[in-house]
Amino acid sequence: MSKLIQLQKYILANDFQFSRLGLSTNQDDRKHAVLTLAGYCAAVVMAIGYIVYIAFDLYSNEESTLFFPILSSILFWTLGFWTILSGIKKMIVSSDTEFIFSLPIPLWQAKLFNVIKLLILYFFIAATAIFVGILLHMFIIPNFWFVLLSSLLLVVILPLLVITTTFIISLTVKILLNFLTIHSNVIEALLTIFLFLSPLLYITYSTSSLDYKDIFSISSPLYLFGIISNSTPEFGFFNSVSLLTITLVLVFITGYIFTKRHAFLAASYSTSSKRKARDSSTFSSNSLFKNLFSKELKLYLSSITYVSNTVLTPALLLMGSLAYLFNISSLLYDYTLELSFITMSSKYIFILFTTVCILLTTTTSSSLSFEGQSIWILLTSPLSLMELAKAKMALNVLLFVPGLACAILVYTQNFSSSLLDSLLFISFTLTSLLLISMLGFFVNLKFPNYNWSSEMEVIKQGKSTIITAIISSFLISITAILILLDFNFTFQLLVLVNVCIIIVLIYKLRESSLLME
Repeated sequence: MSKLIQLQKYILANDFQFSRLGLSTNQDDRKHAVLTLAGYCAAVVMAIGYIVYIAFDLYSNEESTLFFPILSSILFWTLGFWTILSGIKKMIVSSDTEFIFSLPIPLWQAKLFNVIKLLILYFFIAATAIFVGILLHMFIIPNFWFVLLSSLLLVVILPLLVITTTFIISLTVKILLNFLTIHSNVIEALLTIFLFLSPLLYITYSTSSLDYKDIFSISSPLYLFGIISNSTPEFGFFNSVSLLTITLVLVFITGYIFTKRHAFLAASYSTSSKRKARDSSTFSSNSLFKNLFSKELKLYLSSITYVSNTVLTPALLLMGSLAYLFNISSLLYDYTLELSFITMSSKYIFILFTTVCILLTTTTSSSLSFEGQSIWILLTSPLSLMELAKAKMALNVLLFVPGLACAILVYTQNFSSSLLDSLLFISFTLTSLLLISMLGFFVNLKFPNYNWSSEMEVIKQGKSTIITAIISSFLISITAILILLDFNFTFQLLVLVNVCIIIVLIYKLRESSLLME
């Protein structure tokens, strides 16, 4: 077991760039490591800040007993969502699989190696969040020692619940789609995400308000598994044992499948479609853009990791716009967000929602790097950079077309005050989509990574992806500030800025070339 722990420490240090930061002599590698660690630190700080906000908000409303159900709910849904986006496949097969099985460790440890690594990480996250919560409530919540013991139990149970639940849902979806002979990474990714989040979505739909306290207290795994009731958000010894029993049953099922049916899992989650998608494309001079776009679409659909990490915001924009369009809840049009320092009407909430969906994710930030070592085919072909850019940007635009069309319809029918206002909203959303598509491609052109062993290295951890995410966050923040200030010429100013940046990027791309340094 000591060998397993030492190896896990080494792998985690490598995943979080600590090894690269401490051992690498290459300045670019060290800068990438610093950038990645800075992103992780920023995420941790924001998460702790949100926990503190929840604690004081509940305390001010004399609802502190809801804190741990709400915190457990946020941890469960966030970690589960993150697990699905990261790819269930990573728990079964990875770039280190052959190396792991060659090590002098028991076979069951090799089969569960990636699961154990994820458990260690989630234990640390859950322990940090709950420890912060305990410190904030040390002198507030009654029966503190019981809360402390219950919290320690949650630290152990939550990561196990997250991993086993997401794995069982993912495997069920894969088996079902294989039975129906449906082989689509898009359908698999969306169906897995939807099934996992369905209780949360249903509770959000059925609640009488959009208050996070109502949504997360009821959607807590403690509540969903019958451990607590909504009226008494405390659980005793018997309920704790019940939760532990449910968790152990799920762990036994997952452990049995991993150890006894690992060959079946590896065959189910391993596919050569990515290589086929890269090698089978042929180009015709009669329709260059069509062939390039077809190749890009096949490459995109070949990876469930690529799809699941980039299809969420287009799907969210579509589902959210349809919810507005069919008026599934009167709160969508009547709700006003009121905090201590801002008041935002439903119109501006919808504008901000649309903006976040469009700018938060783009496929182009990793599209060049995702070519991998097959990039030499493009390097030796008589293709201009702009022709390649058009095909890769078109894919990102295509993903958002259904949702954006519905969003425009919602705005023009329900929120627009005039024809000019409608035209400005349409111009703003279209230019924002084109801008983030071009920015992602341009950043990836400047910071490519063609020598990768795991898709996650370019899709979520690549330098270009991180830089594009920072730029996206900055653009979203600027838009939010202008909307909150209710500036009269918000749309005009944003459209003008978008168009100017797009023109500059087009000029830069025309002068650039696809060369490997």
